[in-house]
Amino acid sequence: MICYELYLRSFFDGNADGIGDLDGLERKLDYLIDLGIDCVWLLPIMSSPAFHGYTISDFRSINSLYGDFDDLDKLLSSAHRKGIKIVLDIPVNHVSVCHEWFIHALQGEKEYEEFFTWADKKTDINELRHWGNARIWHNIDKRYFYGLFGPGSPDLNFENPLVVEKIKEVFSFWLGKGFDGFRLDAAKHIFDYNTVKMRFEYQHDKNIAFWKEMRKHILQINKEAVIISEVWDSPEIVKKYEGLFEIGFNFPFSYSIKDSVKHTDASFLADEMEKNLSSYFIDDPVVTKSGNFLTNHDMTRLYSELGSIKDVRFAFSILFTLPGIPFIYYGEELAMQGKLKNVDFTEDSEEPIQWYELGYGYGQTEWKGFKFNPVGTGRSVQAQSHDKNSFLSFVKKLILFRKENIWIENAKIQILGKSKKSLSIKLSYQDKEALVIYNFSSLKRVLCEENSNIFYINNFQRKGKEVILGPKSVLVIIRK
Repeated sequence: MICYELYLRSFFDGNADGIGDLDGLERKLDYLIDLGIDCVWLLPIMSSPAFHGYTISDFRSINSLYGDFDDLDKLLSSAHRKGIKIVLDIPVNHVSVCHEWFIHALQGEKEYEEFFTWADKKTDINELRHWGNARIWHNIDKRYFYGLFGPGSPDLNFENPLVVEKIKEVFSFWLGKGFDGFRLDAAKHIFDYNTVKMRFEYQHDKNIAFWKEMRKHILQINKEAVIISEVWDSPEIVKKYEGLFEIGFNFPFSYSIKDSVKHTDASFLADEMEKNLSSYFIDDPVVTKSGNFLTNHDMTRLYSELGSIKDVRFAFSILFTLPGIPFIYYGEELAMQGKLKNVDFTEDSEEPIQWYELGYGYGQTEWKGFKFNPVGTGRSVQAQSHDKNSFLSFVKKLILFRKENIWIENAKIQILGKSKKSLSIKLSYQDKEALVIYNFSSLKRVLCEENSNIFYINNFQRKGKEVILGPKSVLVIIRK
């Protein structure tokens, strides 16, 4: 499976208002099929006062800028006919201050007051978030509420069984609309404030119990639902959530790929491979597949971080030659740029995708300008679609390679050799086997067996049985 993270506002405009929408996405499904995408992870589409949509004001709504439920039905029906799954991002940890639950709470309605966590005499209202030194207690109408993600996002109180039931209803609602599953935002934050000790504290056992209950509920409705989790933490913490979800994002591994490429040092990749792809080193079937990615909406875009298209190609080559599920952030197939100021301000990594080299035309989204991707610099679909040497063409080749060798998704890893400048691994699954060589610097010569297929990944030449690997190159040899 190949997944594509898509920010609707910046994709394709179906009604000429300059903002991407559901109708626009439906019109561009063939673009995704041509790219080789099987599954779309759709960032939140519900009503929200925030441009990114991660503070929900109504869980059972569609942001009017994106269309209505008829548009959604048309999109999902068309996607399913074409063989594409659509997964909805649902942030259930918190709501917007505009949500009716919070409004009722502010009006003193006890039932809804218990949907949230409020400061009392024992509370340290000056307590800071453990990242970014931001406050976690926020004043409104002379009361302080707990909101880990900011003053506009009060956390829900999942100690309250009624809140748990309300969220079950939310999942039921969207499955009923036809979504194929969910991406679960901030999955480790459901229980992150200890109301007994009155302090911030992850309570992973409670989180795990909660998600077990939710997973059971979701699979009762759709036994084939795709459930993707965001547990942004160390491998030790991520492992606690193993088996709860079909796919779990592998943040440490994302960093390791980029660090190895940036520093021309294979040891970052090798070390983190053993830590963060550990499930693929044992014979037992992998329960939670590794969600492998290079960037997402909370990160600086890949080209902006690495600084060279050669390095971007190398990083993508690594991504598509490892077991797990590859994820592409929209526009990365064009090597778009975008620098993230901080995790609370992601707009600069969410510029519109350029469909036309001139930056305008039918369906082009225009809700913001091209600050990091100037018009006429070759980062458009139009410029790259018919250029066999473009980055888009390169990504298509990688995806085609992966789809022709879908078994790699479940492959076991064996490290054959590692050094600062080179890493060799064996991938195996049932009767399939492949040798993968990651070369980080200087020329490297490899002799190949006659009974094997050599797959072009990046930067090599073949002379008979001898293969010459250039710097920052990847070679895959698959035994017939």
